[in-house]
Amino acid sequence: MGMQADAELIRNSVLGQDLSEQEAQLLATITRHRRLAADELLYEADTQDNNLYVIASGKISVGHQKGDRWEEIATLKEGAMVGEMSFVDGNPHTLSARALKPTEVLVINRDEFEELVERSPMTCYHIMRAIIRNGHRLQKEMNARFIEMTRFIQNQYMG
Repeated sequence: MGMQADAELIRNSVLGQDLSEQEAQLLATITRHRRLAADELLYEADTQDNNLYVIASGKISVGHQKGDRWEEIATLKEGAMVGEMSFVDGNPHTLSARALKPTEVLVINRDEFEELVERSPMTCYHIMRAIIRNGHRLQKEMNARFIEMTRFIQNQYMG
């Protein structure tokens, strides 16, 4: 993929919601590609890699290993981002991420992103807003699932 294709992929991703074409091209200058085979780990829980990933193709499963069994929390597809919380706060990943099939991701390194802050603060603001917006959406989904599960348990065992 060339830089123009990377910029297009960024604009069509969750990360690029508020980016202009020029901002997406600027972000594309600091991305690199990583290819994963099916079942290959992108990162493991309790590790820190300072990267944000945008899925260019394929699918990523986010979850954790319990003995011989993988417990999936979510499946992410092309255009989704993964690793954003660790990228933002610098803490280790709380879950692991692995490819469900051959997958390619765009990698954005935090150190390179921080250099971009000095050159184009509004671009970085738009990127951070997209990350926060995505986190807010995920939190709302989890809250809805929690309420649904609580109602089910109350009806099943207390009703």
